[in-house]
Amino acid sequence: MSDISILSHEYKVASTLSQMLSQSLILLKKAHYALPGRERITSEAITVSQRELADILMALAHMMKQEPSQKIEEAITLQIPRVLVVRLQNERSGDLDYYLDDLTQAADRLRQGIDQLQEKDFALLDHVAQEADIQASSVFRRMMRM
Repeated sequence: MSDISILSHEYKVASTLSQMLSQSLILLKKAHYALPGRERITSEAITVSQRELADILMALAHMMKQEPSQKIEEAITLQIPRVLVVRLQNERSGDLDYYLDDLTQAADRLRQGIDQLQEKDFALLDHVAQEADIQASSVFRRMMRM
């Protein structure tokens, strides 16, 4: 596989994750905070967004622990670039255990329902979405330099 093909695949994975995180997070914020557009959001869309975000947070937590888990679908782990996992591990190296707990607790609250979400959960989701966006942008810049 050529370098451009590898980078193209990396970009597709990173940008898909970034878009999924952003879209689901925006939808949940509209619903949670009763922002304009809330009335057009179906309960099914909220449930799907909650499940997707919870699955991503749990997969990220397991990948950051570097423990293989049979509970994580391979499709989900393939959506999370290893570089993003390493970046978060390095960033949170001093408090990794607490960060992993935060990821797991936020995923649990997402599964319990939108009313269970706390400000710290939205801050955590914003941070993960921002890091995914940074990763997608980084790969895109590398592709453009080729």
